[in-house]
Amino acid sequence: MSPEEIKASAYKSIKEQLDSLFAKGGIPNLRAFQKIIRDLRKRIKLLDGGTAFFARSLEDVEKAQLQSARLSGQLQAYKERYDWIRAKLKETA
Repeated sequence: MSPEEIKASAYKSIKEQLDSLFAKGGIPNLRAFQKIIRDLRKRIKLLDGGTAFFARSLEDVEKAQLQSARLSGQLQAYKERYDWIRAKLKETA
């Protein structure tokens, strides 16, 4: 699979999980979303920065790119849901 396909797949997976959780009446925890977003950003930064230094072969670089794409898709889904929750809270306040 290409990095774009992996990113889209990861995005869709997280988005579906969050949507089903909210449909069941789950209460979103904004601090948890902030922590997840922060952790994903750190992981992407470490992965991208460490690849140039620690990669020993082209295969390692490709694995890192695929993992980075997966994490980017997850990050995008969490950020969208976080922004959506904040907008809903502002509407009700």
